Amino acid sequence: MPYRSIVVGTDGSSTAERAVAQAAALASDEGARLVIVSAYIPGEGPTSSMSADDVPSDIRFTLTDRVQAEALAERARALAREAGAPKVVVQALPGDPAGVILAAAADFAADLIVVGSKGLTGRSRFLGSVAAAVGHHAPCDVLVAHTTKVDA
Repeated sequence: MPYRSIVVGTDGSSTAERAVAQAAALASDEGARLVIVSAYIPGEGPTSSMSADDVPSDIRFTLTDRVQAEALAERARALAREAGAPKVVVQALPGDPAGVILAAAADFAADLIVVGSKGLTGRSRFLGSVAAAVGHHAPCDVLVAHTTKVDA
């Protein structure tokens, strides 16, 4: 059964860009719509008193404001189009990353959610991983894309 609607989240990091590229390649192969989402927390933009360095990298993008989240999503759209995705929709939505990804999956009747593997191990595992949360609550298939660099 081919995928018709694929959702992927981005925070602008290199690992998120790898997940977007993998989702875009699948969308291209399947002729599917690709929905790219970026989450933000209203009122917690760059002027927040919390340093981004104090936040685990897999949820760091929640510290950006709406304008920055929209810019991240638009950048991901360009990457997806370069990878051959035929139909790309972008959204910047308020909320936690996993919740935003799951909401987009429901709104766009996704058959597949692509999430990056970063955050599934190590310290961030104890803080809660976006990939793990999506995997537990997804209404559709979930592809965990290997997005961390492997040194040869």
